[in-house]
Amino acid sequence: MITSLLASRNCIAVAVCMGFVLTAHGRTPGARAQPAPIPAENRADLTQPPARPSADSAEALARTLFAAIVADDPALAAEAFFPRPAFLQVKDIADPGRYYDQLYKRFFSDVHALHARLAGLPDVRFERFELAKRGGFVKVHEEGNRLPYWAARHNVLHYKSGDRALSFEVRVLITWGDRWYLIHLNEFH
Repeated sequence: MITSLLASRNCIAVAVCMGFVLTAHGRTPGARAQPAPIPAENRADLTQPPARPSADSAEALARTLFAAIVADDPALAAEAFFPRPAFLQVKDIADPGRYYDQLYKRFFSDVHALHARLAGLPDVRFERFELAKRGGFVKVHEEGNRLPYWAARHNVLHYKSGDRALSFEVRVLITWGDRWYLIHLNEFH
């Protein structure tokens, strides 16, 4: 009897601890993730494209991305990557979460590959970011989307190594609200 009482107390203690852990991470047993609020700039019922967001958030994104590449730590630029809750609402495809996970995994490998390209270069430093005009406003039902956004394709991040001016392409940025996010660092098939 004492053994079963101790076992039941241990089960209760474990259950209570799990409840605290899950709650601390924003999850409770049986709870579903709430969809992200849809910004006015991404509403499906827009009749005209909103103003194209300024390059300011793209410049900040590029600086964060470059620091992550130099450090060979993709997690440093995780905030620059398009948010998963928004992506799940934007994409009108089967299993958008699986596709997002592929894109995010590819982002990590692309950061590592670019770090390898920079390895051995002396004194690398960020110079500037060119937000491309190519891309335009992507409407509902284009590119498998249920929500619209602005896209900028073939952007260029400029940096220096010593006195050498260098650059690499940042393939595709898209917007959520009035902010630019990375979705493809390199070409993705």
